[in-house]
Amino acid sequence: MKKVVLATAVLVFALCSARGEQFKRFGDWRVHYIAFNASVLSAEIAERYEIVRGRNKGLVNITAIGPTGRGEKASVKGRFKNLLDQTTKLDFREIDDKGTAYYLAAFDFEHAENLRFEITVDLPKHGTETFRFQHTLYRET
Repeated sequence: MKKVVLATAVLVFALCSARGEQFKRFGDWRVHYIAFNASVLSAEIAERYEIVRGRNKGLVNITAIGPTGRGEKASVKGRFKNLLDQTTKLDFREIDDKGTAYYLAAFDFEHAENLRFEITVDLPKHGTETFRFQHTLYRET
């Protein structure tokens, strides 16, 4: 279990590094975010977290880094829109790794689809913040 969680964390941070660190700052909080194709996950990690991999399966990962410097529990909600302005709700699941929390939401997408995400986080002892980002996802060939 420890190796799987560590592998997931390494993968997520590697993806963040590949795209440049992406986060929004809200006071003492940094909310890190990334959207990526779920097919990059290993079969072991996907099975452990009940994630369906596929050419058109995406994931959003949100981590709220609090004043402690660790991923802390927060309430996370979100949605995205495609270029036709069709809205899809994101259902986030909390993953807790020894007191470090992060949030994953799975979704389907079309090839080369530019998606506009809107994420709302309720941060403890801070309040609710909303931010937006765009990302284009491509199907694996």
